[in-house]
Formats: sequence, C-alpha cells, structure tokens
Amino acid sequence: VCKEEEEAIKVELHEGCGRTKLFWLLALADPRTLKALIEFREGGTRTKGVGMSGVCRFCGTTGNSGLLAIGNVCADHECQEYGRTACSKILNCGHMCGGVLGESKCLPCLHGCSGDSSLRQDADDMCMVCFTEALSCAPAIQLGCGHVFHLHCCKAVLVKRWPGPRITFSFVLCPICKEEMKHDELQDLLAPIRELQRDVRRKALMRLEYEGLHTAEAVVTPGARFYNDPASYAMDRYAYYVCFKCKKAYYGGEARCDAELGEQYDPRELVCGACSDVARAQMCPKHGTDFLEYKCRYCCSVAVFFCFGTTHFCNACHDDFQRVTNMPKNELPSCPAGEYILYSRR
Repeated sequence: VCKEEEEAIKVELHEGCGRTKLFWLLALADPRTLKALIEFREGGTRTKGVGMSGVCRFCGTTGNSGLLAIGNVCADHECQEYGRTACSKILNCGHMCGGVLGESKCLPCLHGCSGDSSLRQDADDMCMVCFTEALSCAPAIQLGCGHVFHLHCCKAVLVKRWPGPRITFSFVLCPICKEEMKHDELQDLLAPIRELQRDVRRKALMRLEYEGLHTAEAVVTPGARFYNDPASYAMDRYAYYVCFKCKKAYYGGEARCDAELGEQYDPRELVCGACSDVARAQMCPKHGTDFLEYKCRYCCSVAVFFCFGTTHFCNACHDDFQRVTNMPKNELPSCPAGEYILYSRR
C-alpha cells in the first residue's frame, strides 16, 4: 500500500453508522436498520471546486463533450432535475455549495472546510432517508436539529406520510435524532401535517377525558412512559383515520385493534360517522348523526366497539373477531331487520 493510500484509510463511527473509508472503497453499515452499502471509487474521493468542468457534480460522470464540456451537470435526467434546485454558489473554501437554490444561508461545506460545529456529517455520508446515495449526490438541507438529508428525500417522506391506514406522526421526525423536522423548504408540506396533528391531539384528549382515563396510572405514575403527558398517551391509545369523503380525522377504535388490520386495506372503507350511509336512520334535530347507535356487523347486537376505522363490534364478536371476520356470510346469524342492515359497512 502506497503512502497516499495508507493515509486515506479511515475506520470510524459516524452519526450512528459504521464507516470504513479506503482510497478506492467506501463501506457503510447502519446497525439499526441492518442496511449496508459499498461504493467502489476511481482514484479516491472526488473534490468539487471552481473550474471542475467535465465532472458531474452529482453523479461524478466525466466527459469532455455535451453538457459536461460547458458545465458541471451531465445530461442524465436525474442530475438535470437536481441541477434545477441546487445552489450554484461557490463557498469561500472553493467547493460548490451542496445546498438548495434560494436559501438565505448556504449549507456549510460538506467537505469539512467550514469548521461549523452544527455540521456532524460530510459529503461521503449516506442520506439516512434513502440510504442509497451520498449527501453530495443531490441538493441537501440541514434541518433545525443539525442533521443533513437530501431535499427530495425529505419531501418524498412528507408527501407519502404515514404507513398503513392509522394516522401516525413518526414520519415527521429526523431519522437520526427523532426531533421534529424543521426547514423553510419543507414549510408548505409541514403546515397541513401540523394542523392535522393538532386536530388529532385535541380529539384524542377529549376522548381520554370522556372515558375517565386522563388520570390513568400510565399518566400519573412517576417514571411511567407517559407521565404528565396525557396527550401522547391518548394518541398512542386511540387510532384515528382520515375519512375518504371529507378528508377529516375521525376516531376509529383503539390502537391495539389497528395492529390486526396491517397495511392491506381499502381507503374507500375509511368513512367517518358523519359521512356514513345513514339515510335510513331517524335523525336527531339537535345532534344529527353524532349519537347514533350502531349494531354489530356480525350479529346485530348493540355495538360497543369500533375497530379498524371501518367496523362495529359487540363485546362477544370483538373478543372473537379473528373467527367472525373470516366466517362466510351464509354462516352468520340472520338479522331480524333485514339483510341490508347485516351486511352494510356499518
């Protein structure tokens, strides 16, 4: 091994990832997700500075013709998209800014030239959202917590929102430190999510107090997970869903039932009580549909549980839901009110 290669060898734990950097290879492994990546390099780490014409600033492609003959972004469609949103300023150290266009303050140099104590990652670190490309391979942003991710990765997470039918908000947290994402470029996507979070929090707290659980042991016992935090306890205990028709959050049962639903669901079945088909019900002139009594979907007894955001159960059917939900319709008890009531969604 020549002296240049020997000096380039580094083994370190960097922002939770094990990282081995050789002159011609970079290997990373994340113990939390069990993901790993190996990148083979030609001639060591790329540098990006003034006059780097002929080398794409994102993918590292080299060439002396086409767009690379006059600039530092190749003709690849993805690189061209990145180029439209990337900052084109040159930092004092000579490297190009790795941030996004229009920021009031440039992203600190990802090559370690700035000495900024808030920057704990560098150009070779993987984006911990996609874990497929280095931070230098696309325009990146530094969140309020100090961690850096690709802008398009952060936007994709916020657009996709929560997995499965139940509303959860862990997706708005930094993948590394779990603080809430904050950045000017994400404001338009974060604003409606925060409004929804406030709405779910308010409704969950109201239900917790209505059921008399705001003084439960989980809330009042020192050292407990939700000590003095009834809002978090309520949002963990209850499951809320977005109504397919009115797009508002509604109560859909306890969270322990939602685990049985999984991610296989039809969003058209997620309908709140106000949007349900209650044309045959006698409306209360004062309360409307708010206090309607529902029958169990499987035996027509008075329902006391509402689960999965779609289904009403009596106590007996709820305790035996795995069996009754898989029974053929012809084996279910006949409803005295007629087949429509028994097999309707509610």
